[in-house]
Amino acid sequence: MFKENELVILIDPKNRTYLLKLKKGGRFSFHGGTIFHDEILKKKEGEIIQSSKGIELLIFRPTIAEYILKLKRKTTIIYPKDIAQIIFLGDIFSGAKVFEAGTGSGALTLALLQAVGKRGVVVSYEKRKEFLELAKSHIENYLKANKQKDFGKLVLKNKDIEKGVEEKNFDRVILDLPEPWKVLDQVEKILKPGGFFLSWLPTVLQVFKLVEEAKKRKFYLKGIYEFLERKWKKEGKSLRPEDRMVAHTGFLLIFRKIL
Repeated sequence: MFKENELVILIDPKNRTYLLKLKKGGRFSFHGGTIFHDEILKKKEGEIIQSSKGIELLIFRPTIAEYILKLKRKTTIIYPKDIAQIIFLGDIFSGAKVFEAGTGSGALTLALLQAVGKRGVVVSYEKRKEFLELAKSHIENYLKANKQKDFGKLVLKNKDIEKGVEEKNFDRVILDLPEPWKVLDQVEKILKPGGFFLSWLPTVLQVFKLVEEAKKRKFYLKGIYEFLERKWKKEGKSLRPEDRMVAHTGFLLIFRKIL
């Protein structure tokens, strides 16, 4: 059974999704009618609930990817398709020490916490206090609803990486900043030899600038990547691509620190 304060995702017959935080006595109204939270609290994951207008919806606990896409945001988030590649190509392992600058709305931060597990730590710098507070609320909301999962230790700091860092000997550094070449000194201080430095950038000019500057430093360029996502749909006897796809969202640059 679900419990109060848990997060659930409802999926309607057209695959539209709705994120809810369950409260006793609460209700959710949409174009397909009303659903009472008390009725969801009697259900199990994977069951169907019917709205007041007879619309049937599936009930699941949301994945981090589903949760991220529903976040209130003040900045553009890194999409789940790109976060997945950051975790895998960046080799974010259980127990890792990860430094992040540019917390934003906390989407990547949350995924990193899951990837490093209970033995790992994520330190995240964000210079804009209002962004940091929003990210903190998003992360805490998900963690409280998923106490059964193992997440890493989180340290959020309202700091500008350009003004210096305290951290050393980290396994990974990930930057979501418009001018990462300005903080390469700090990256070198934070990162252990052989460690990964990843940068997320939206434009080719930024990519070119960072690669040129990193060449002058102790970094080996492992790769420059762009990831496109296209879903397919089955309707009757037809199987074809979706009309819309998530194409360019940014570039991922991966470096390793050398001696």
